[in-house]
Amino acid sequence: MSAANQELDLELLWRARQGQEPAKDDLVRKYLPMVRHIVQTTTVGIHGLEFEDLTQEGLFGLIDAIRQYDVERPGVKFSSFAYLCIIRKVYNSLRSQSSGKHRLLNQALSLYSVMDREGCRPVVDFIQGDSVNPETVVEDKWTGMRVEQVLRDYLSVLEYVVTVLLRQGYTTSEISRAMGLNLKAVDNARTRVKAKLRRILRKYGSLTHPEIPRKMRKREDLYLKVKVSL
Repeated sequence: MSAANQELDLELLWRARQGQEPAKDDLVRKYLPMVRHIVQTTTVGIHGLEFEDLTQEGLFGLIDAIRQYDVERPGVKFSSFAYLCIIRKVYNSLRSQSSGKHRLLNQALSLYSVMDREGCRPVVDFIQGDSVNPETVVEDKWTGMRVEQVLRDYLSVLEYVVTVLLRQGYTTSEISRAMGLNLKAVDNARTRVKAKLRRILRKYGSLTHPEIPRKMRKREDLYLKVKVSL
């Protein structure tokens, strides 16, 4: 299913690059639900933001993806690339309208929304310990929500973003370039994430254990102004 979806996207992209507007329109119609979903999930609990304005920003991101995607050497599937481009546009718009960068970033990079290279696996499937059954996590929405909450409680903004992008299939080198950070900062963030999750698993046996404390004081991050430009 995923491979067939990518093949269809590539065909439409080739036709769009040749100036066939109907192909471009087909791509926009196909990914409009993704744009709306991203806007809906990023604006939950945030008042004073115009849904249609943000949807328009998301569509600009989708158009960027259609123009910029490398159809000759696709490193990731177009669906994943489009998702990142849309999120970047929407997040930058949110950032310009609100000072709540931490909250907005966490909402924008929802662990349930982010897709991997195959466009089908949530990030919670990537960060489970051996004591947690990944199939159960995927099937049980509550479990996934609990894992996401633990990550948001225990990871800094940088650590959270690095985790999401690693799950997308990007390397630490690609992430460092995209975020404008040195490679050591990204490697250190990844190391801290692994250490934190290991400590939780060692103590509680699962990332969904009900006795895991909420609202841990996060490490003050040196890289709070995150600008993802993949």
